[in-house]
Amino acid sequence: METQETDLSNEAAALADILKWSADLPAWQRDALRRLCSQPKLESADITALVAVCKAIDQAASLDASHIRDPAASHAIVSLGALHGLSNVNALAPGERLSFGKTGLTVIYGDNGAGKSGYARVLKQLCRARSPKGDAILPNIYAAGSGTPTASVDFFIGGQKRSASWIQGSAPDPMLSAVSVFDSRTANVHVENTNDLAYTPLPLRILAGLAQACQDVKAKLAAEIKALQEQTPAILSKPECKPDTLVGKLIAGLSGKTKEEGVETLAGLTAEEETQLQTLNTDLASDPARTVRQLQSQEACIKSAIEQIERLMVAATDETRAALRDAHTRLATARSAAAAASANLFADEPLPDIGSDVWKVLWEAARDYSRASAYPDRPFPVAGTGAHCVLCQQPLSEEASKRLSSFEAFVQDESKRREQEAVDAYDEKLEEVASQAISMKSLAAIVATIRDDIGQEEVARTLRREILHLVWRLRAILRTHGDAALSDLPSPATISLDPLRTALSGIVRRIEGLQSEASSPQRVALVAERDGLADRKWLGVVKADVLAQIERLKTIEAIEKASKDTTTNKITTQSARIAQALVTNRLRGRFAIEVDKLGVAGLAIELQQAKATAGVPFFQVRLINKPSEPVGKVLSEGEHRCVALAAFLAELSTIDAQSAIVFDDPVSSLDHLHRDKVAARLAEAGQTRQVIVFTHDMAFLLLLDEACRATKDREATPVAYRLISRGAENAGYCHQDPPANVMPLDKVIDGMKAHLANVKIHHERGDQAKWLREVTSFQDQLRTIWERAVEEVIGPVIRRLSRKVDTTGLIKLTVLTAGDCTVMREAFGRCSALLHSQPGEINPRLPAPSVIEAEIDALEKWIADIRTRQEKAA
Repeated sequence: METQETDLSNEAAALADILKWSADLPAWQRDALRRLCSQPKLESADITALVAVCKAIDQAASLDASHIRDPAASHAIVSLGALHGLSNVNALAPGERLSFGKTGLTVIYGDNGAGKSGYARVLKQLCRARSPKGDAILPNIYAAGSGTPTASVDFFIGGQKRSASWIQGSAPDPMLSAVSVFDSRTANVHVENTNDLAYTPLPLRILAGLAQACQDVKAKLAAEIKALQEQTPAILSKPECKPDTLVGKLIAGLSGKTKEEGVETLAGLTAEEETQLQTLNTDLASDPARTVRQLQSQEACIKSAIEQIERLMVAATDETRAALRDAHTRLATARSAAAAASANLFADEPLPDIGSDVWKVLWEAARDYSRASAYPDRPFPVAGTGAHCVLCQQPLSEEASKRLSSFEAFVQDESKRREQEAVDAYDEKLEEVASQAISMKSLAAIVATIRDDIGQEEVARTLRREILHLVWRLRAILRTHGDAALSDLPSPATISLDPLRTALSGIVRRIEGLQSEASSPQRVALVAERDGLADRKWLGVVKADVLAQIERLKTIEAIEKASKDTTTNKITTQSARIAQALVTNRLRGRFAIEVDKLGVAGLAIELQQAKATAGVPFFQVRLINKPSEPVGKVLSEGEHRCVALAAFLAELSTIDAQSAIVFDDPVSSLDHLHRDKVAARLAEAGQTRQVIVFTHDMAFLLLLDEACRATKDREATPVAYRLISRGAENAGYCHQDPPANVMPLDKVIDGMKAHLANVKIHHERGDQAKWLREVTSFQDQLRTIWERAVEEVIGPVIRRLSRKVDTTGLIKLTVLTAGDCTVMREAFGRCSALLHSQPGEINPRLPAPSVIEAEIDALEKWIADIRTRQEKAA
């Protein structure tokens, strides 16, 4: 914990404290602070950009030390030496050098469009003035291939020279932040909507701007949330789904965290589920008894189908084929044994194939006939005396009787009995397997039941294909099981009966539900199943809306989270701390002094803390005698500017180091009542620090020139003049000489003499064209200097562009004589006639250099003579 409070009594220290304090702020607020350090307020585009940063859509550019005045610079005396090496700065000519006087005032004059503002903009960037955002420097829009603006600056720190290069967008030398720039557009005094004049030092203005940005960003976020909420479809605002279904619970709990997979899973029905929904709707809406009968019929059909398919699957296996083949093999073996026995017994019989199947059929028929009709009371065969053959009806001889008895003995023999058993077993097995086949008619009925009654078309299609496969395989088994070499058959299909069993279970459940009471668990279950399917079908229709709503809710939740970073609690605490340290009695007292020096209509004005907005205190400019009267209604625009200038100078008084200050058109919009006060105050400031003034106002330049002269109360303030002019294509040409209107007459006359000595060679060479141009120039200069000479003569009383009449200098006018006036008028007339042609002359003779020299001498003599007499008169 700090044991000593940080000194925040000047702007630089307060800004440095804000930089340190901002480290824990959200990224968007640090970006807002960065913007507020270089512009008076945040525009709509800034708020839009900050909202994007707050929502983590865009990257932030945070406040850092390059955006504020360096505290170290507050303790050093920094002055400017020269600005040079400018490139791509507006339409300023390259290679120019704008130098500044080391002490006192440097007055930089330039007409509108001369390029003066271009140099001023560079200084605002170098010194990090409170420039509006629009003051970013643009290159020459008419020059092709213009690059980034750059410049170099020479400056002094405590007398030690340093140089620095600058490129727009990069941080200048931090020590240059000691140089203060006044621009009334960004002054700390401003008129509020209530016509109150409010004073807000830059650190507090930045915090106030941040607090307002919090409100603006929060409002935009709230508007976004409202707009998103209003996009919720009516179908989701009042959903048609039941609250207890899975879909109903999903919709009721819809949020940004809802998984889209869950929606996809529930949305829509399969064909089988669609059929089931239709069935349930029909069941629950129709006659329960009739529906039960229909369901029972479906139940019986499905049970029968399951049984038939199960038997078919068993019958069509390789095991069944093997069992048939075994039965067939045993039959063949028994027949072989019986045939062998027959061959041995009846080899001598007159007819062949005794014991064969054909013969056996004949023999069995004869036995049946004997037992049933011929000799029902006697055992077969009936032989002996008087017996007749049951086949040929002839009396039996002894040989025939014996043959009949041997035949019967053969038939009753063991081998023949085993053959018969094998036949019976094979036939039984064959019939059993063949009976498991499903006829095409039965197959069609099964498929129709599954497809039409149950509504499972795909299951019906699959079962039909698999049953046909098994039927074909069973036929192949029946056809080929007795072949000597078995051919390979395709593997038997395994039919899944789960769909049929599931359908059967559903039918049973429906039957139970329909047979139950309306409030029974079974019927409740059917209703719940129907509702669940119906809601899933509804969800399938509105799925796109639900997924879009999830995205909206995600966005809303993200915005709500971002909105938490718009609180102003920390800003309130920090601004109160800085206000207490920054707006001290010393500052208030100095403000009153500066207001008095600038002569704001003689009004007594002071600073009073009046209110706080979003936790940031404001200090209102009040009339001491009428503190309730809004000052904004009383002060004129010019007085308002003077109050802003007073605040600027008062703030500088809190910094001990007397570094340079720059004023960009400080008297713009000021009337004559205030310009002389401002000029006097700037001349006074030039006594202790370097003061640089950019102006296009010639009257103000003359006021500064006058204010800098020595008075009985103080010494003269050093003053240097610079002239900036415009060329044919470029502006910003720098001249060390002051404008002609303020250059001393002696220097102007000396310059004319030197120039005449340089150009008279044109006359000597006979170059009439060039000499004509020079004579024309000398004519204009002589006329102008004669006018200025007259102005100087009457200057002790009244000066051009001045509103004052100095009565103390009236005595100096008494030295003037009629002869002085005659000399002046005659010389002025000669100057006007230098190029005038005489009557009848087509090409007038140009005056010789000696003539012009004589006119210059006459002017110089006239001025010197009157000066001498006026000095004696004083």
